[in-house]
Amino acid sequence: MSEDRSFQGPTRPDGARDRRLAGLIVVLLVGFLGVAIAKPWGVPESSGPTATPSGTAGPLPAASLLTTRPEASSGAISSTAGPPALDGGFTTPIPPDAVAPWKALRWRRLAHDPLTLVTSALRWRGGFVALGRVGAGSQMTPIWTSTDGARWDLLPFNTSTTFWPGMLVVGVAEVGSGLVALTETAYHCGGSPCSPMYVPPAVSWTSPDGRAWTPHALLPTDWLSGPTGGPALFTIGPAGVVAASSGPAARIAMSTDGVEWQYLPTSTLPTQFALDDLRGTATGYVAVGRWMTGDNRPEAASLWSGDGRHWSELPAILPTSSDTGPNVGSAVASLVVGRDGIIAVGRDVTTPGATLWWQSSDGRRWQPLSTFAPLGPKTCPGEGCRLQPDGALAGDGQRVLAVRGGPDAGAWESSDGHSWRQLDMTGELPSEDATQATLLPGGVLVTDGSTTWFGEALVQ
Repeated sequence: MSEDRSFQGPTRPDGARDRRLAGLIVVLLVGFLGVAIAKPWGVPESSGPTATPSGTAGPLPAASLLTTRPEASSGAISSTAGPPALDGGFTTPIPPDAVAPWKALRWRRLAHDPLTLVTSALRWRGGFVALGRVGAGSQMTPIWTSTDGARWDLLPFNTSTTFWPGMLVVGVAEVGSGLVALTETAYHCGGSPCSPMYVPPAVSWTSPDGRAWTPHALLPTDWLSGPTGGPALFTIGPAGVVAASSGPAARIAMSTDGVEWQYLPTSTLPTQFALDDLRGTATGYVAVGRWMTGDNRPEAASLWSGDGRHWSELPAILPTSSDTGPNVGSAVASLVVGRDGIIAVGRDVTTPGATLWWQSSDGRRWQPLSTFAPLGPKTCPGEGCRLQPDGALAGDGQRVLAVRGGPDAGAWESSDGHSWRQLDMTGELPSEDATQATLLPGGVLVTDGSTTWFGEALVQ
């Protein structure tokens, strides 16, 4: 898995940090209102202030999603080496057609290339957009845009038509009018090592081309605040964009255009459900996390909604394999989505270091993948090795890719996470320690935490 999450609940920050965060939020609110008064940012008068739309939004055409949340992999990667300098754009081979099956991956090792910073990429009707990794001390999320998927230009920050300094971009999605982005504020504890935190208020932005952005809604400061300083959850589905806080008592906001938002009742999700990931599919929305039982023991669980507003009252409990016993001490951390199915990645809380996989074709009925097919379990000396997959997963809503480096390197493609087709591999193959993957429109990035490889997708 790509993030080391605790399933026992967050540790509250101390009072001093609470006071600093409160002061920061007040300053940001005053600044936002002052800027809005001084410059209307070109918002049409018909859009009005942030409002709660009435009725249920109509369906949107199938759209892609870009988010800074890393896709699931076999384990968390911590790197002592800093990211390369952010010094401009990069180039990649022109991506193949979005629905064309991949036949092979041609690998090369990257060095001092901004491409190594990319965490996700979006193919949309106007071209391509990529988001980058937020390093320690960073006050922004690197963003690149491309018209052809080959030449990528770095988007400047702090201009009259781009994001403000200190903004971390949670995600970007395509809607009928163009693109929608959600940002939160970068907050740093000031120590070392120190990871940046995402702090409300959250601001939504729209763009017709990915280059010029206009701020719109200032979401309530208490609505999307996460329990651990992580980013809000952000996804796109058939009824529009959904943003949510994580953890227990999660709150949800919805929009069809990124301009006007509807804030759903606090009772939208069951109180016993703690939300860890949220993804849209072609038919609805899937929320996963943990269901807290009467004895305060977590069980891996999912909720489903066709419109993002009305969710199942009781969750689907994801079954565990016979090795750990049924439904005991488990939780889902993230989802990897393909066109025809989903893989959920979680942890066995009762067995430190143990990873769990489940597969579903609809987000409602799940089956355990106890052998981590097609990768299989790790086969290394030491206790607990066979409790983790031998490689990494990545998905982009169209395809799911499983990839493994080292002497037994391999890669497999799937549309549903159940049936797999093996790809040929050539070039400078990744190391066996490369266990974090990012799927791009034209290939896949894998890293071992200090070295990154790019596998170019070949369709013939």
